[in-house]
Amino acid sequence: GKNKGNGKVTIDDGSTYQDPAYIDEHDPNYDSEEETGFEYIPSASPPRNDYHVSRADFAKPTPMSLQEYKSKIEKILEEYFVSGEVEETLRSVTEMAVIEFSYELVKRSVSMALDKGFREKELISQLLSAAYPEILSTNMIGKGFERLFEIVDELEKDVPTARDDISTFLARAVVDEVLPPAFLSDIVVCNLGGEIVEHAKRMLSRDHSGAKLEHAWGPGDGRPVEDLKVAVDQLLQEYLMSRQLDEACRCIRELKEPQFHHEIVKRAICMAMDKPEDQRQAMSSLLAFLVAEDLLSTQQCVKGFKRVREVVGDLVLDTPTAPVLVAEFEARAIQDGFLPVDFATS
Repeated sequence: GKNKGNGKVTIDDGSTYQDPAYIDEHDPNYDSEEETGFEYIPSASPPRNDYHVSRADFAKPTPMSLQEYKSKIEKILEEYFVSGEVEETLRSVTEMAVIEFSYELVKRSVSMALDKGFREKELISQLLSAAYPEILSTNMIGKGFERLFEIVDELEKDVPTARDDISTFLARAVVDEVLPPAFLSDIVVCNLGGEIVEHAKRMLSRDHSGAKLEHAWGPGDGRPVEDLKVAVDQLLQEYLMSRQLDEACRCIRELKEPQFHHEIVKRAICMAMDKPEDQRQAMSSLLAFLVAEDLLSTQQCVKGFKRVREVVGDLVLDTPTAPVLVAEFEARAIQDGFLPVDFATS
């Protein structure tokens, strides 16, 4: 159980979520606002597991000891930092067949990334996202972060920025929807995580926090996001002058940043906003071409168009007709088949 004394929290076997005050979201009296009071809770969040760890998880015999698991996970992660191969890494984890210790994957991966660069940190955020829910349940991800809270004083001795970095990993996990926002309001989590949890809440409460946190570690190859944005703007401007689809396609492919492609969609539309109609049409043609070349996924397109909607209020300041022009871009994208037919009304 949870023994509170002298302001400290004692954790038992890891079942830290057996909270008698837990609010069931299926309860007719459930009110998500009342539960958290934070504006960043999505209004239409997909259903998630709750984060109560079943004691039954610990009752089954395991094929290896925790110490053996830690040792193997460390080797797998070291290889992952070199290769960047998410699927191969998850295959290696799955082959160990020890779900009971999977929280250790979270704890070990984040702690190992703390003294590394942005590239490695981004790799770990992507790994946690890809591992959910088949390999890492919400329960185990939450438990892994709790373990990090418990050892943060030690981690901080070697990595002075450990608290801030763990906050960023935590906020990113909420944005990536591998942890529910309510996790940050659980009383045990708040007591255990303290300022780390509060910092994550502040990051999530900022304007456009989702888009910013998705690139919290830079574009993923060590380059700052700002550098990538400059490169994207340059190639889009050159395309509007030359209208060479193949050349623009080649430049985007050379960026090697598929996770960043929604930013290309957003910047393409925003750049063309105050341009003549033929240039707006040309930009739509580029997006359609990138989709046809399998360089741009429908998912990234949807994400990019949604992000444009988020900034329409800013666009109107320079282009009063921005809402109409955005609607035209959406209509062309639907006609070209890379936005869902119901996107315009969503």
